[in-house]
Amino acid sequence: MEENKNLTPENTPEIAEENIDVAEAVVEKKQKKEKKPKKKKEKLLKNQAFLKRGSYSLAITAAVIAGAIILNILVGALTNRFVLEFDMSTDKASTISQENIDYIKDIKDEIEIIVCAAEDTYASYMEYYAQQYEVSDSAAADYYKQTVKLLNRYADYNKKIKVSFYDTQSSEFSKIASEYANETLAYGDIIVSCEKDGTKKHKKVGFTDIYSLSEDSSYAAYGYTMYTVAGNRVETAVTGAIDYVTKGDIKKIGFIKGHSSADITETYRGLLKDNNYDIEVISDTLITSIPSDLDTIVIAAPTTDFIGSELDAISAFLDNDGKLSKGLLFFASVNSPYLTNLYEFLNEWGITVDEGVLFETNQNYHLPEDPLTIGLYPSGADKITSSMKMFISGNNVPLVSAFENENSITVTSLVTSSPNVVAAPKGTKAGWSGADKYKPQSYSGVLQSQKLDYDDDNNAISSYVVAFSSTDFIYSNYNEESSVSNKDISVSMAERATGADKSDIYFVSKTITNESFAADVTQTQTTIIQIIFMGLLPILCIAAGIYIYIKRRNA
Repeated sequence: MEENKNLTPENTPEIAEENIDVAEAVVEKKQKKEKKPKKKKEKLLKNQAFLKRGSYSLAITAAVIAGAIILNILVGALTNRFVLEFDMSTDKASTISQENIDYIKDIKDEIEIIVCAAEDTYASYMEYYAQQYEVSDSAAADYYKQTVKLLNRYADYNKKIKVSFYDTQSSEFSKIASEYANETLAYGDIIVSCEKDGTKKHKKVGFTDIYSLSEDSSYAAYGYTMYTVAGNRVETAVTGAIDYVTKGDIKKIGFIKGHSSADITETYRGLLKDNNYDIEVISDTLITSIPSDLDTIVIAAPTTDFIGSELDAISAFLDNDGKLSKGLLFFASVNSPYLTNLYEFLNEWGITVDEGVLFETNQNYHLPEDPLTIGLYPSGADKITSSMKMFISGNNVPLVSAFENENSITVTSLVTSSPNVVAAPKGTKAGWSGADKYKPQSYSGVLQSQKLDYDDDNNAISSYVVAFSSTDFIYSNYNEESSVSNKDISVSMAERATGADKSDIYFVSKTITNESFAADVTQTQTTIIQIIFMGLLPILCIAAGIYIYIKRRNA
């Protein structure tokens, strides 16, 4: 024991060094053990930081996607209430006029606008169908596209308006044609309808109602006439039709039958009834008065003359206690005898009915082998015929104006013959050879006499007397031809005589002069724009994406 007490590091250097080595080894081992958890902790912290940054990225990505979805929904909702498209064209070719917008927004009734064409092929097919209106104009395609855009605007501004396009070869269109069987529907026609108080009213708008036509003089040298589309009147045509079908009052027309040996007005009465008129038949052979609730009366092919008291009753009806606003439609017949009293009455209104039958001496203006069935044309003297084509009428009585303006009465020829017509003797047949003995001239097919006055509020008021040269305007197989406007003029004059056509809805015709700035862009500018947007920008976006990906991966 004593020997051990004397052992010290100083006395035993070998043992001391050994102990130091052991101690250092223990410390080093301990340090190594301590370092391992530290590395693990650092890695854990690094993973947590990465996870945190990834969560932020994921959250941001989710927020952007959610924002895009919400924005998309919001834009869709706004589009349902507001028009968010902007017309960049210099002439606002695809924009409805503000006056029309104001009118459309105020409509309270359910309106249906039916287009007799498929929406995606309307423009391309219309180029072909327009040829039946003597339109051969490739530039008109822009107007046809414009029509589709403007029609769709109606539904954009008022959800009570429904715009539907129907392919004319589809089964759906067959149902439309059946429902409106009284109308001769052509490709591109538009039907505007409104059902109100159990009554459905409609009005058809045709090609020449929609498009303003201008004669193309370059075809004159070839001996025929062709037209170009000079403007788009679809706003006036469709909004005017909406105004017509939404009017609450129903006009009433009376047919005087008692002076005619045969009733040839049945078809015309049906046509007017289909166009929402109330019809009353007056069968009395002696007329003592005209019901005051009638707006217009019709006399067709009379065979017995009227006596003075009957004509006094008609005069009182047209005067309407000084309020005017009444009408008379007269359809002449070559089978009628000379009706002295009735014709004198018409003469007071500026309408002269002569004896005989019209005979066309130029074969280009009558049906083959029938110079008594002639072509008549709008005179251009009144807007009512501006959208109409030719008329075909046989056995026409000579009509001329007794005066142009007298005693507040103005006489206007709306439909005229060529200047090659003679008034042949009554009973003349198609093979007549005596035309050389008569002086040819232009005769009227439809004469309108308007008596104009003003009421106490200085509003214009009028009564009309309208004479047709033949009953063929209302009773002829030709009336069903889409290229013949007989039915159009007979219905339009009924509208005017009853006051059903009165409307202040007129808008400036849309004329396409320059689509946006396209005409000013050169091919070089187009190429530069294509390189920038189709080449450089996509490459820059891809490069930026790759750079960001590598940067984040090495972070």
